[in-house]
Amino acid sequence: MVLSLLKSGRDITVPTWKEIKDRLEWLHLLRVVADLLVTVASWKGSRKLLALVISPEWASTVSWFVAGGVLLGLLWWQEKKQVKQSGQSTVQSASNALVGARQNFDATEFFRTSYTSSVTAEVEKNVRLAAAQNQPTDHEGFMARLIGIGLVAYVHEMTWVHIFKSQLLMLTELTRRGGFMPLNDAKPYYDKAVTDFPKIYSNYSYNQWVSFMKQEQLLIQHPDDRLEITVRGKDFLKYLTHWGRDLESRTG
Repeated sequence: MVLSLLKSGRDITVPTWKEIKDRLEWLHLLRVVADLLVTVASWKGSRKLLALVISPEWASTVSWFVAGGVLLGLLWWQEKKQVKQSGQSTVQSASNALVGARQNFDATEFFRTSYTSSVTAEVEKNVRLAAAQNQPTDHEGFMARLIGIGLVAYVHEMTWVHIFKSQLLMLTELTRRGGFMPLNDAKPYYDKAVTDFPKIYSNYSYNQWVSFMKQEQLLIQHPDDRLEITVRGKDFLKYLTHWGRDLESRTG
């Protein structure tokens, strides 16, 4: 195939790293959305199938646990603000508002501008049924826990999609040092990444590299230029360990 193209004299366009990265991120998104749609469409069937191998009570519990993933997918569709940087992007959304420190959250505006569909209505109905089945005396507690699990997983997944290997290595070292590190001690991780991945970092400064982690609430920078990993930063690393994510599989 390649030889025939060469012989024919046609131009072969090699995609840039940014184009490849964007396509991979869209494929990741489409795969998750497709999986969630299949889950919603086949929820009743999956419960019946589970009931064949485990007790009906456990089948119901396992099936409803999947609802957390469905909520995660809907939140993914509802993200509407994305701030682009050179090489990385960070998502500013309702999920960040709820997962971060306690602050005012304009639910009226969020619901007004969010995408809703028949799928949304079906999920809402299923969650109410799940709450009645699993925690009949505490519906609010069930829903809060279900949404809490889904939101935290979503925020961590979005960070995982965009973060660079060099940043992960620096955060790991920051944790090993007890949570603090001088700003200058973090720069060697950036410098090595610039050497290893010159195209990615051709227009991406050290300040942008650090700012991404601050915007993702993974670390804070003190007035004396000490970096400190946040509770969310530590939790992000624990999340990666829980799911067996390989830091070496990342680039940048």
